[in-house]
Amino acid sequence: MAIPSEAEVEADTRDYYRARAPEFEQWILREGRYAHGPEADASWHREMAKLQQFVGSLTDASVFEVASGTGWWTRLLAVRNRVIASDYAPEMLDEARQRDEDHLPLGRCRADAYRLPAGDDSVDACMFGFWLSHVPIARSAEFIREAARIVRPGGQIVLVDSKQAEHSGASDQFVKGDRVQRQHRRLNDGREFTIWKIYWSSDELHSLLGLVCTEVEVIQTDHFFIGARGRVKAPASED
Repeated sequence: MAIPSEAEVEADTRDYYRARAPEFEQWILREGRYAHGPEADASWHREMAKLQQFVGSLTDASVFEVASGTGWWTRLLAVRNRVIASDYAPEMLDEARQRDEDHLPLGRCRADAYRLPAGDDSVDACMFGFWLSHVPIARSAEFIREAARIVRPGGQIVLVDSKQAEHSGASDQFVKGDRVQRQHRRLNDGREFTIWKIYWSSDELHSLLGLVCTEVEVIQTDHFFIGARGRVKAPASED
């Protein structure tokens, strides 16, 4: 069997998340195939609560969220911020709208993560949860510069993502191996896809965010998660 090209894996990643929308939050909630027993699931929920505190420290800001999925982070952010949440997959946006509460200050739009529909310096922060790990390494600098483009100087980029950990994904998902993987995923209905999954280290996140940010901070939970944030640099002055 031929090994899929980088472009084919990127396309399959998009198709996977479009198809996965109805079952996406089972992963967050540790339901069905994503349950790993009382001990592992209790650890997961404790660590997820720490991520929520990290993201929830962003307040009183205009926030553009990239790859918002079913809105797990959107609804948290919208409690104390004004949020525009984007995703490539209309199926994810439909799922999110069904969960949204009318009183929260948020809007949703379909968008390409590499061509964000926002003006230069137009928001206080750009946030993305569990998205960077699906950005091909060759496009990571392109993406982080696009995220920084829409944030005013001194505003924030905030992200959370996965560490390479046992019991992180579905019970039939294999995650060991290289930090950059063409990872095989299966949906509840048996359909299979090959996606990009990149596990970023603390040093690598410092380097990537350092392209566009100062004051870069990286946090890690005990097993499952990593997060980072930084202050977007002012444009270099021209002599």
